[in-house]
Amino acid sequence: MMSSTTFSILALAVIGVVLARPQFPGGPPPGMSAVPPPIAAVLPPETLARLEAIHADSSLSELEKHKAIDEIMVNLPEEVHDRIPPPPGFAQLPAEVQAQLKSIHRDKNLDFQQRQSAIRGVLDNLAPEYKRLLPPLPFAPQHRQ
Repeated sequence: MMSSTTFSILALAVIGVVLARPQFPGGPPPGMSAVPPPIAAVLPPETLARLEAIHADSSLSELEKHKAIDEIMVNLPEEVHDRIPPPPGFAQLPAEVQAQLKSIHRDKNLDFQQRQSAIRGVLDNLAPEYKRLLPPLPFAPQHRQ
């Protein structure tokens, strides 16, 4: 059985995708958070407010939103990382892949694009039966600059 720490690895990539992708034209309905409820439930209020502000900032491109969200998420305290629910399919990945992804996601020396490239490198080497379990990464290589 895997620890909750291990489950949070891909969750951060998925969070970036979910938070930066417009979910509702013109923003979420009044009283509804742009952050998925299971994630919002474990974030400190000030972090949640910062993520929602980034999501709502129409002056930022999707890439800029992903970068800003990544910066916040990578700097969360370990105990918060440990409480973030895993993305679908993550629990079925081999333990060594989960460990690699965890290391990448928590590496504060990587910027958003380096992190995405490293994650993609790990995921590209997965067997097809594992690849189909996971959501796509936010940007294909041609979108990176």
